[in-house]
Amino acid sequence: MTNSTRAGALPFLGGGDEPPSKPSSSVAKEHGFVAIALIFARTWTFLSTYVLGYWREVPIRGFAIRDSADNPQWQERDASDDSGWSFHHVPPIVTLAALVGPLTGVIPINTSWLFDFLLALSGCMAVLSWSLLFLRKRLYLLASIALVAIGAVSSLFAVFVVDGVVDNLCVALVCAASTCIWVLQYRFKDGKLRIRVRIGSHLVYYFVLLWASLLLLILLAFFSVDVVSQSILQAKPVTPFIADLINEPELAGSNRDGNELARLDGEAQEPIIETESLTTEQRHSLKWVYALFLMIGWIVQLPLSMALPYYYIYIMQRVNQDLRLALHERWHLLSLRYHSNHRVGDSVYRIYQDSAQVTAVIGEITRALQVIITYGTGLMFLMALDPILSAMALTIIVGAVAWGYWFSPRMRSRSLTSRRANSDFTSRVQETFASTRLIKAHGAEDREQRRFERDSVNAFNASYRVRTFMAIVAIIMFSIAAGALLYGQFLTAIWTVGERETYASVLVGLVGLSFVKWNLSAYQSAQEHLGASSVSIRELIEHWTRAQDMAMGLNRVFEILDLEPDVKNRENAIPMTGFQHEIRFDNVSFAYEPSRAVLSNVSFAVKPGTVTAIVGPTGSGKSSLMSLLSRLFDPDSGSVAIDGIDLRDFDVDSLRENVAIALQENVLFGMSLRDNIRYVVPQSSDQQVIEAARVACVEEYIDGLPNGLDTVLSDRGGKLSTGQRQRLSIARAVVKNSPILILDEPTAALDAATEHRVLERLAEWGKERAIFLITHRISTIQKADSILYIDHGRLIEHGSHEELMKIESGHYRNYVETEARLSKRVEPSRPLEGEIQ
Repeated sequence: MTNSTRAGALPFLGGGDEPPSKPSSSVAKEHGFVAIALIFARTWTFLSTYVLGYWREVPIRGFAIRDSADNPQWQERDASDDSGWSFHHVPPIVTLAALVGPLTGVIPINTSWLFDFLLALSGCMAVLSWSLLFLRKRLYLLASIALVAIGAVSSLFAVFVVDGVVDNLCVALVCAASTCIWVLQYRFKDGKLRIRVRIGSHLVYYFVLLWASLLLLILLAFFSVDVVSQSILQAKPVTPFIADLINEPELAGSNRDGNELARLDGEAQEPIIETESLTTEQRHSLKWVYALFLMIGWIVQLPLSMALPYYYIYIMQRVNQDLRLALHERWHLLSLRYHSNHRVGDSVYRIYQDSAQVTAVIGEITRALQVIITYGTGLMFLMALDPILSAMALTIIVGAVAWGYWFSPRMRSRSLTSRRANSDFTSRVQETFASTRLIKAHGAEDREQRRFERDSVNAFNASYRVRTFMAIVAIIMFSIAAGALLYGQFLTAIWTVGERETYASVLVGLVGLSFVKWNLSAYQSAQEHLGASSVSIRELIEHWTRAQDMAMGLNRVFEILDLEPDVKNRENAIPMTGFQHEIRFDNVSFAYEPSRAVLSNVSFAVKPGTVTAIVGPTGSGKSSLMSLLSRLFDPDSGSVAIDGIDLRDFDVDSLRENVAIALQENVLFGMSLRDNIRYVVPQSSDQQVIEAARVACVEEYIDGLPNGLDTVLSDRGGKLSTGQRQRLSIARAVVKNSPILILDEPTAALDAATEHRVLERLAEWGKERAIFLITHRISTIQKADSILYIDHGRLIEHGSHEELMKIESGHYRNYVETEARLSKRVEPSRPLEGEIQ
């Protein structure tokens, strides 16, 4: 591809090369808001572990911990013995905690509606804690959510509205007691009291810390704006709350009412001097107080700002790991039917890239919740200043919803196209690297480079369209929000000049702010919160835009997780303990596709201690027949039985433990020879590995290596000859020491002498075993005890070599004679058969 062609393929503006297939509009419409929400809801399976955590039991005597999070045996034992645990102790504790305030006089009754409201909230928490003892399922969940919400409201009300510190402690005590429902339970067992605590709820811990950090930032922002804008810049007295906080009551001046001034004057050693404005010295002193205030806030925020991102990444990576493992596990359980119809690169992309969207989902949900909280907070603050401002903030939502209705299906369509194009590109990369030897052997580098560049361009253009569309969405949403923001700035400026009274001036005064009338602080705070509301809606639309892309990726993941394996255990499946009598195929029929039969009514039996050769033309169904024996597939009709028991009644894992296979494709890994041979049985001893190598006639090659069994092979054993790889594959099957051995073309790359030695040693090793040979070599077939001749999926002839050769015009006899004539024809010019070096 020339440079000009490359430049045209990746345009800066306009369209480029299209991916070969694009999803139809109906596909995009199928994934509406509800469908996206359901896709996100499905991630709960992988998030629940980090929300619900796990229980850890702690005996009362001592604190020796019996269990741990990484101990699956304990988790299973705890799950099966979950009866008797209770939180009956919590409601009385919550009730007592709620009564502490009024009984001690810290929160007096009928003296202020603020205290009465706080007591009402504490009483509601006590009632809800009692109700949880009797509610179940959905009502229990709703009551739990209500308890959390009321606890959060009471905490905020005590901190921001009610003066004093002791009332905050009383509310904190009620909330802490209510938390015991979630974290602490007890039971009596065997006459002993036991307790257990819930730990490992990492997402809960994260959001609690995040909420605390956000609360601190709001507190700093409110009072920093008030001190700087009103007191330091305009020399106006500080609010009573701030004056009490810094222990300088004289700075409040006439902001206090008469009763409060008299009380403070009686408590002070010197009289309180009222002031209408602050002196220059007082303003400079406030400057240092403000600096100290910011420093303390920074010190408190620093550990949270450092720990929260790290903690978040830790949680998300664990969630991603769980999803990848589940996807990989399901991928292995799927039948060969699925794998034969899907490219390897597509599976790699789903496992590596699409599964990573689960962490992005949590991030988007987290940030969306933060945005909603910020928007709600700003909306309430604007409502307190003036309902017109809150109405303006609400109008931004109308425009955002209308805009989102138009762009959402188009975003989903582009996202799905991009993911499919990138999946195809990943497949191209995988296929290119896997075929390096073939490409070089045929000089196809240029052709493969063109195909590679074409798929790369398609993937780039598809991804570029997604990002471009996201940018357009953001620009238009910014324009919608900016209009409302500019009009709000115009109104608030007019109100500030006219010193118009704020809407909820009484509530603003109770909180301790100076926004009773429109002033510079009110103007700046209004602009801040109106701007924050505008930004919140824009960010919410951006999160929703990215959510479309994530949902398409997650949907591709769940497509795999939703697939049910064709081969799975029946209920009450029994383990296979061995093979003693016979293997019987009884009228077995099988097809990969209903319209094309692969096997039809195949019946035969095999005894232990025999070697059975399976012969026939290419594509006749030989390998498919043996795939049924290890239950890579199940027959469509008929049955395969071992010792009279249908294979479908055996546990799949135990069956495959008793069947060893040496495939025609000799797959080796980039690890030591020892680990390659004992790949299927990692716990095999060196003696067993050496014996398997001896049976496969590969011991001489291993002994000749400087590092012997410790020699590390290259990727796919590229430096070994075909015959060496074949014998290592046989050794890997032999070391499994299973009663059934299947060898697919085991000697195709061996010379006659090596073939003879391998077959002799296999016959000696397999005296009590059943060995199946899928082969075309007459020399191998003749050494078998029994021969199955298969053609077009049917068992045509069955017997020993001598018996089948006696059949006039028999298929097997014709096959042998044809091979003999061809062998004689090429004998003079054929070199001595040997291994390819």
